[in-house]
Amino acid sequence: MQSSDHRTNGNEAIKQGDYISAWQHYTEGLQITPKDPYLWCNRAFACLKAGFPELALHDSANTEAILAEYPEQDLNDDLVKLKFKGKYRMAEAYSVLGIPKHAAVEYRACIDLAKKDPSMKTYTKSDLNMWEKKKEIHYKTSLLHDQFLESCQITLKRKKHGFYKFEEKYPWDKKYEERASKEMVEKLQKKLDPASNNLLKICKVKIDDSEQLGICVKNSITKSRVTLQEDPFITAHNYYECRCDYCFHELNDPDSAPDPFETLYKDPRKKDAYQCPKRGCREVFCNEKCYKSSLNLYHKVLCGKNDGIKELVDLIHSDTIGVLHHLMLTVRLFALAKIRDICPLDIEEIKHLSRFTPVSTPFRGKMIYDPSFYDIYLKILEILGISRFDLRYDYWIFITIMNLVMPNSFPGPGHSPEMDTLVLYQLSSLINHNCAPNFFDAQYLSQDYDSSPGPVRDNVRTICKINDTDNSFHPARIFFAALREIQKDEQVFKSYCDPKQSKVERHMGLVTTFGFVCKCERCQYEPGEANQDPINYHFHFSVIPDWVKKYD
Repeated sequence: MQSSDHRTNGNEAIKQGDYISAWQHYTEGLQITPKDPYLWCNRAFACLKAGFPELALHDSANTEAILAEYPEQDLNDDLVKLKFKGKYRMAEAYSVLGIPKHAAVEYRACIDLAKKDPSMKTYTKSDLNMWEKKKEIHYKTSLLHDQFLESCQITLKRKKHGFYKFEEKYPWDKKYEERASKEMVEKLQKKLDPASNNLLKICKVKIDDSEQLGICVKNSITKSRVTLQEDPFITAHNYYECRCDYCFHELNDPDSAPDPFETLYKDPRKKDAYQCPKRGCREVFCNEKCYKSSLNLYHKVLCGKNDGIKELVDLIHSDTIGVLHHLMLTVRLFALAKIRDICPLDIEEIKHLSRFTPVSTPFRGKMIYDPSFYDIYLKILEILGISRFDLRYDYWIFITIMNLVMPNSFPGPGHSPEMDTLVLYQLSSLINHNCAPNFFDAQYLSQDYDSSPGPVRDNVRTICKINDTDNSFHPARIFFAALREIQKDEQVFKSYCDPKQSKVERHMGLVTTFGFVCKCERCQYEPGEANQDPINYHFHFSVIPDWVKKYD
């Protein structure tokens, strides 16, 4: 089939109100002709009608980017109208996302385009009046928005955030179905057996109305027994400290000015940095071994991309709501996929992981959406040398990977008050939450833990009897031990929050970070109300204004 046939089929599906099928037809056409502006614009419409305005922004922007390459004399009436449609769909998407200032700007651009170009005379005065009214409504809404922020003395950086729908998977995401398949369970079990010394097994468990993967014990195990240990699949750090880009070890900063008292006050824990051999790359490592491990995993395509990475790091450091701290893991996964020449969702080590699913508490089931997400996405593609029209790295895939990383990553070593290091494990992420856990965990005795023991880490050190004389353990190797005797076939649980907190405090943390309200036995019977206001909206509103409800 030609791309024009897919476009025709998509248009027919639109007429029938089958917007998901339309999206699929347009996507199949784009696989043949990835720079067809009609297909991108039509797919933007399908995304809007299907309830995915965040994706409509991407497709509209691609329409505009393609048309911008056309010489002025080649922009016939049809292409000018297409440009207008793309701009209008972008305005509608911002409106639905609840980002009024951006919507008003795009409506203004639509009006200017309609008035300026002769080919737009087919639109009537009533059309212009409708657009003008929409523009004014959104400008006024934006002013109310700003006034509310000012009265609450809330950081202006937060004012551009809206909300969008995300229900763990997009309806065309067929890869999601592999997550809990029989074949996947068998693959994971083969990896779990050596990691757990044949003590654990993959099991399927019911959580609310969905089937999830979990881990159970094969036979009863005694209290304090080390039951699982695992090195990370991939790691990332947010450059708060000078660290090895692969193993996190804190290093002496090679770019810092020499200190005349350095020999007196030099931190014995820190190593001298091994710099990437490529001229122009400023990434540092512990040694050649870490460099080579990083190179084959993700560094090969990130090597020398200092300026682009710095832009992303600056965004992470300026983040006021905590949604961007997991970004460097997303960058690494995209880099790994580029090296393997596959879609990031096809990375074998992460296929089975659950994705963030917001419950009704975060603004009625919607997730926070920041317009900078799209700029970040384009920056990642630019750094990695990936075309924005390559459907293996489509915008919905970026959003999906971000929402896979968020609930499955573990904090790594670090003493910064910010989230300094992050780790993604292939097996350990399958251990589900309970507010009365039967498992406890700690990472390997790393450099940063030497001066901050703590009871849990001390216990793990004693129980594990770590003797890593040849430094073969990754500093973020994780160990799990039983808190009590665990019976045969019982599921193992760790706590995703501080079990010492109150019920309300635990639930607030679980909702914002993992997207669920815990219904474990402790939460069922512990006194206290677990209900709270929409958590995500506290990122920039202390209460929900009446005017914003129209976006729900």
